Amino acid sequence: MDFYTIISIAVAAFIFGITPGPGTLAVLSVSTSQGFKPGVILSAGEAMGDVMYLTFAILSLGYLAEVLDPVIKLVRWIGAAYIMYLGIFQIRLKGLNLRNKHKSNSSIKTLLIGFLIGSTNPKVIVFYLSFIPLFINLSALNLFTGIQLVITIYLSVFFACFVVCLSGNQLRKMIENPIYSRRLNIATGSMMVLVGIFLFIS
Repeated sequence: MDFYTIISIAVAAFIFGITPGPGTLAVLSVSTSQGFKPGVILSAGEAMGDVMYLTFAILSLGYLAEVLDPVIKLVRWIGAAYIMYLGIFQIRLKGLNLRNKHKSNSSIKTLLIGFLIGSTNPKVIVFYLSFIPLFINLSALNLFTGIQLVITIYLSVFFACFVVCLSGNQLRKMIENPIYSRRLNIATGSMMVLVGIFLFIS
């Protein structure tokens, strides 16, 4: 790929990544309630999930999504239920604990939740299958170009989530009053519940 193509793909992927949806809501919620690092880890997981679909698109395996559809739905429903549970737990907190983290929110679990959000959205593969051919002829795609494409889109989607994460982290730093802390718990918990609902109905 030439430099112009890489930049064009990067910009388009960034816009796609920062568009409001379950992924951005989840990153905003986690970075606001738990801090910058968990938000970044969640962002990395979401970008990994996106790249999985991108790999299918590169290999022209769009039909695989139909074959795996029942499995994808089951995983999405389980993940949605768990994410909604986390949201309800957050809503029930009386105050925002800025020092201690919920024991279920380890780095690995946060990464897996991010991957789950990114990899169980079937709309992503539709986007890539319609978007990538605008820039690259998939039938003439070689290994080197494929690696370039995966790295470019991964970094672009991750950077989009990173920007959302920064916004949530700045909001978190402003929270000192217990009243605002309680409101923040309700807001961030509600966002996580919405993410779960979106995963159920998508």
